Amino acid sequence: MPESVLADPLARGSFDGVAATAERPSLAFASRVGQGVNIGQAWDLAAGAPLGPPIPDFPADRADWAFGLPAGSPIVAWTHRDRLHVHDLGTGRELTLDAQPDLVGLTVHHGRGAVVAVFGPANDAEVAVWDALTGDRLAGFHLWLGHRSAIGRRLLHATPAAGPITGLTGDSAVTLLDLERGEEIATAPSRAPSASLPPATALTPSPDGLVLLYPAPEGLGVHGLDGDRLATLSTPAPCDHVAAALVDGHLLVAAALQDAPDTLLAWNAASPAPSHRVRLPAPANDLSLAPDGTLLAATDTALYTACLRT
Repeated sequence: MPESVLADPLARGSFDGVAATAERPSLAFASRVGQGVNIGQAWDLAAGAPLGPPIPDFPADRADWAFGLPAGSPIVAWTHRDRLHVHDLGTGRELTLDAQPDLVGLTVHHGRGAVVAVFGPANDAEVAVWDALTGDRLAGFHLWLGHRSAIGRRLLHATPAAGPITGLTGDSAVTLLDLERGEEIATAPSRAPSASLPPATALTPSPDGLVLLYPAPEGLGVHGLDGDRLATLSTPAPCDHVAAALVDGHLLVAAALQDAPDTLLAWNAASPAPSHRVRLPAPANDLSLAPDGTLLAATDTALYTACLRT
């Protein structure tokens, strides 16, 4: 039986998105519905306290913002009113670019922390990369997105561990992009075409290098970037809101059950059976895992944390 773990509120309020750093220090960023307008807030998970002041007019759509450690300093990037904002939480410096992309992510481009953006339409989508500190344009190329635009997709990144590699989700596949080479390098199926499962996908470092996680009819799959299945984690029902992190040399994975989004399961990916079960007072809107083993869940009542260290 999975070990039951209590979830504690880090902050009260209605939260719609959360993201954690892929490497230490363990920091997080969450978007929260304020008084008629969303705000964004960074958190120091070791201290259990806010990191810097809140950011007003922050987007609600998770595809419109990104958070991570692309080059040693925590950076959050977001779109607002035809502008792309890039804020360094370590220095307080903010960069504003004249752009309104459909998707935003973070990356490392030849050792420089950078922000990546995708613009539609589907038949001639553009990928652009800018230096996160100077705003210099570092790369740009076009991409074929089939018969759909970038809207409704997500950029997957795990900076700095992922280097220049980012994933672009689709209906039934994840397109892997090398942003330094400016090209698509692989396409991995994110679910069986006939399966009525959500494209809940994560890109994360692991003991086997970078891996993709996504649901399949037989369980939650862990795949290498070459598409090879490395592990299958058993699930009692289809999963949604997948999160993962490399914690003390182990790949930890968490997911919400699609039909019971207030129930979270967690795995040490070395074993197919879930190791932990977390019950939330409200359904999860988003999940993230920090490199210290802290699971974060954004809900309509609070931002919750639970310790999954093994």
